[in-house]
Amino acid sequence: MPPPDQVRRDVLISKALSYLLRHGAVKEKLTIDDQGYVKISDILSHQRLKSFKTTREDLDRIVRDNDKKRFTIKDDMICANQGHSLKTVNNGNLTPMTLDELTTLKIYHGTYKNKLPAIKSSGGLSKMNRNHIHFTCEEYATGSGIRYNANVLVYVDAARCTAAGIQFYKSLNNVILSPGNTNGKIPWGFVDKVVDLEGRQVDV
Repeated sequence: MPPPDQVRRDVLISKALSYLLRHGAVKEKLTIDDQGYVKISDILSHQRLKSFKTTREDLDRIVRDNDKKRFTIKDDMICANQGHSLKTVNNGNLTPMTLDELTTLKIYHGTYKNKLPAIKSSGGLSKMNRNHIHFTCEEYATGSGIRYNANVLVYVDAARCTAAGIQFYKSLNNVILSPGNTNGKIPWGFVDKVVDLEGRQVDV
């Protein structure tokens, strides 16, 4: 086990990376390509990482050991695997999913029971200010794709979504992502069921 001070430092560096690579690159004047990659030299030169005296070895360790596999390093570049709000980042780093794969996996979105009435009344699941709505499934449950304290699972009918032209993708760390329809939503009518963490039906 690494010492507690290193664990705390790695968490802070990981949070700084998440902000810069998912949301803040343009605002922070970092050059980010359309797949979400930033030069590692640029990241290490940024004040948010310089304040922790972050090294390339630190980045390699954090990317390797991160429990949710949030980041990928490719040569001299680094990216966040999902969770972007940057509109300049497209789907080029994602794998389109087939209908057969989606229906086999039975995908779900994790949320909170007290949020369900608002989600339903708003018309469905929304990507909000991000590029995608996040999903996971039992086969891909790697810690990403659902908030750790979510208490209900919203299953969607992938066949009906696909028939309506809604695309799904798989990220490099196996999170299932969808931009939703033209309004950035998966309509509530495409929800198959809502269950709690014990699998009991939840009425909305």
